[in-house]
Amino acid sequence: MDIIQISIILSFAAAIIVGLFAGKKIHNNILNFTVAGRSLSGGLIGLALVAQAIDGNATFGNTQLSYDFGFWAGASLPIGLALSLFILGKFFAAPLNNLKLVTMADLFEVKYNRLIGFLASIILLLGFGVLLAGNIAAVGILIKLFFNISYESAVILVSLVVLLYTIRRGIISDIYSDILQVVLIVAGIFYILVFLFVNHGFINIFASDLITSKFSLVQLSSVADGALINWATILALGFGNLIAIDFGQRIFAAKSGAEAKKGCYLGGFFTLILGLLFSFIMFYIYQLNIKPSSDIPIIIVLLKQVLPPFIAAFLITGIINAALSTVDGAILSMGNILTRNLLRVWPEHHSDDTAEKTTLYFLRISLIPIACSAMIFAILLPSPGALLSIAFDIAFAALLVPFVFAFSKSYANAHAALYAIIVGGVSRIIFATLTPTIFGLSNPFYIQNTFVSPSLDGIGTMLAPLLALVAYIVILNKDKRVIPATQ
Repeated sequence: MDIIQISIILSFAAAIIVGLFAGKKIHNNILNFTVAGRSLSGGLIGLALVAQAIDGNATFGNTQLSYDFGFWAGASLPIGLALSLFILGKFFAAPLNNLKLVTMADLFEVKYNRLIGFLASIILLLGFGVLLAGNIAAVGILIKLFFNISYESAVILVSLVVLLYTIRRGIISDIYSDILQVVLIVAGIFYILVFLFVNHGFINIFASDLITSKFSLVQLSSVADGALINWATILALGFGNLIAIDFGQRIFAAKSGAEAKKGCYLGGFFTLILGLLFSFIMFYIYQLNIKPSSDIPIIIVLLKQVLPPFIAAFLITGIINAALSTVDGAILSMGNILTRNLLRVWPEHHSDDTAEKTTLYFLRISLIPIACSAMIFAILLPSPGALLSIAFDIAFAALLVPFVFAFSKSYANAHAALYAIIVGGVSRIIFATLTPTIFGLSNPFYIQNTFVSPSLDGIGTMLAPLLALVAYIVILNKDKRVIPATQ
């Protein structure tokens, strides 16, 4: 057993131990399990948000995009994620926390009505379910690579590890495990950059035409150089993650609106810095003339060929645990929505201990089918690719407009919200069938046509929420009644 395998096993064991130890604070209380008793400081919230934002896609996926398409293709991921946290901090974190919600779907039910809440629950579960499966698949691929086991076995192992420290102890164990995972990813990227700088010097991005071209701003201004895709990524992540269920769960857990705002700003800052460092690694890969190897991510090739095993172990363990932090957060948030908003298994105010224990039982049990469904999906479709982008985009297109208007007493209208959800979701599905590629990936749902060319990849991401906005405003103007919220 080599040092990389040992470090991965130890990190899994540490996450389980930390999670189980921290989870002793649950005391069979449903709010402790779901929102940490609304008691967390801004610092803890910030670290937990970083752990949710920095996943497999924002680490080795980021470096791969930078290598394949240029610095800004990869950098668009952390820029978009950080943007969403800054926007949440500026406009939405404090109001969301002050509403004393338990799930993101609660917002749509409280501000509109039960139907809108139900539709939001379905869309959020489907969209983030695919995201969950994609992250399990990413971790499974790495575990398969380093332990030489089958992909199916790796996926099952990952799912069991996450369930083990989440199912009994809830969001408190999740957040304390997140902190450990952030420490690992920070240590990993620090060690690799120090080693590369000491042994290979500082990167001069103007040292060669090739490296200079990889940093060129034309990637943000020329459609031919991927500008439309890059901006679509920034906007989709920047605004789509306003409704991210795992971000919301952490905002609800803050002890005050001010602490929630502080956590979002802190999370956004560190997400941006960490993510851009993974984009920057691409320049060393080109300088050292590292070549891709079959289906292995380019950053893993760099680690194997250039870095000492000790340093490589730090970063690989950090990347795997970064993806795991997103997995556990998504599983728990989806379980809350399934139990509270769909199954309606939730204790009334001032319920006795028996009702609390019964709800906790159902909530914990609900995590099992969610994890198993994601596990099966990850096994059947190890590279969700375009489907992952579409699923997230549909949630973004359908729910962003109702989310924003929910904070306005004068313009929160359930009738308008319903039409915005329908128009936004359906239009995004239509665009998904008309575009040959989705974020540069082959589109399996493409219906051949002469209207949309590959150069317009990303247009659906930007237009669908705008169409939802138009629908909301049109219906709002026709229906001047503000439909009362269901309390």
